[in-house]
Parts: sequence; structure tokens; C-alpha cells
Amino acid sequence: MGRQTRPLSVAVHPVDRHVGQVLRARRRALQLSQSAVAARLGISFQQLQKYERGTNRISASALHGLSLALDLPVARFFEGLAEPQSPDSARGRDLVAEMVAAPEGPALAEAFLNLPPGPIRNRLTALARAIGTVR
Repeated sequence: MGRQTRPLSVAVHPVDRHVGQVLRARRRALQLSQSAVAARLGISFQQLQKYERGTNRISASALHGLSLALDLPVARFFEGLAEPQSPDSARGRDLVAEMVAAPEGPALAEAFLNLPPGPIRNRLTALARAIGTVR
């Protein structure tokens, strides 16, 4: 399936990153390895990694194949993106997709949701924000 590789000096486009995050989240939700999904598509697992990172753009035919392999409508790959006024303004973030795509994201989300609503969740959120600002 087609691919488009960017020169190293070019940043990953936010839409490509978003589509890759949706891909990774769905693959993980189905508990499929990168190798298993790649085999269904006839590509290497390294190519699938590049798709998930957004470093290689996914062609229309590859996106269709992913949609079938992951039983996910093509439109779902684009949900959560800002409606662009121009092609360069598609810079919305889907925090849920980013969270689920992070290596520890699903476990953290599950642990957080197992906490009762209220002060404990609020303190944990405040702690995470405080830690996130320390670099």
C-alpha cells in the first residue's frame, strides 16, 4: 500500500498524528499486536509503527484497509479534529485519543475511573498537573 515519507527536517502534521493515535488506540483496544495488524495489511510492522506515529502518511487505500482490519469506519479516524478554515488550520487535539495511545494511558484511565468522583480524583488531577509542569 502507498506511503509518503517526509524528510527528517519536516515536522509531523497534526492530522497525521491524530489519525495515527486513533489507529494505535483501536489496535490496542482490540488487543492486537502491530505485527498482527501489519500482516492483515501486507505491510511490515515497522511501517505500521510509522503510521501510528504519523511519520508516514496513510494513503487512502491503506486507510481503507485499516478500516476493514480494525472494524472501524474511516470517518472515525478523523473524529475530534477541528473543522479547518484552511488546510493549514487543522490543529485540533483529541486528548482522549492521545491518552489512550500513550503507553500507560489505558491503565491510567482505568485506574482514574475506578476512583470515586470527588476529592480524590481532584487531588490526583492536581498532582498530575503539578508534575507535568516540572521539567
